[in-house]
Amino acid sequence: MKYIIADPNMKNGIELKKILDSYEILEFQGIYTTFSAAENYSLEHPNDIAFIWLGKAELNAFRLATVIRECNHLSKIIFISSQKENAVEAFEYEADGFLLIPFDKKKIEQLLK
Repeated sequence: MKYIIADPNMKNGIELKKILDSYEILEFQGIYTTFSAAENYSLEHPNDIAFIWLGKAELNAFRLATVIRECNHLSKIIFISSQKENAVEAFEYEADGFLLIPFDKKKIEQLLK
């Protein structure tokens, strides 16, 4: 399964990638620190999973999620955030999952099943 990470904080993206590297079924496509770069890539290369930062620029996060789903309606959208309060908004959008930073390996494993 092909995946991208869209997070303005490269450190978070690298940390998540290190965890995801242990799953042979996953194929890394890139870390994008701007939503526009992630959107442009996704329009040309549909993804199976997108890990998207949900923070103050939430409208951009939801727009990116919509673009990804339009390219592949089966794509899993998993929002990531350092604030647990954002989980409500993530699930109102009908996300497939929500990861709180710092990342929990067991939670990631559950989401990938």
